[in-house]
Amino acid sequence: MAQTTINLSDPIATWVTKSNEMGADIGDLATLSDSAATLVHAINAIDSDIGNRASLTTPAVDLVTAINNLANTFFEVTDSADIKNYFVSTSGIGGITFDSGSGGSRGSFTLVNDAINASKIQDFAVQQEHFNDSSVPSRAFRAQVVSNSALADSAVSFHKIQSGAIKSTNFASTTKLEIKNSAGTTLKTMYGPGV
Repeated sequence: MAQTTINLSDPIATWVTKSNEMGADIGDLATLSDSAATLVHAINAIDSDIGNRASLTTPAVDLVTAINNLANTFFEVTDSADIKNYFVSTSGIGGITFDSGSGGSRGSFTLVNDAINASKIQDFAVQQEHFNDSSVPSRAFRAQVVSNSALADSAVSFHKIQSGAIKSTNFASTTKLEIKNSAGTTLKTMYGPGV
């Protein structure tokens, strides 16, 4: 857009037209979202809100470049110690490491052993499909922690029952069978579940 210039040779009508064009280019002060009464005050207010560009710690020459540079600087850091400092808690428990050798040019994050304790896992958050076969040893179960309702029908096979573990006292109703000789002496007593 060409700059509007009023020449001394311009007639009044041209002068009016050019003045109106400059007013349109400047805009209506009443529509400023700032409370400034003049354009100079409005520009100064914006400058004050933005701050002194000379104070930027990046080599950028404008705010857009400075913001983009900041984002790139954060994600492109390759020193694991620098990345870890963004995430490590102040309690001294370091639970995140940076692996620059995998996951692409920006690396990937992995948790160190025992970084997540039981207090960080919500109740029932880990579903059965996430357990490998035999991944939970028997010592991980508290006594009586597995109720009857948690066992599927036929879930306990014969070879899972310890020898001598089931006694007649475990039957809901016990049937006793005695084998006697002709003299009435009991030779053998057997117990089984009742009807």
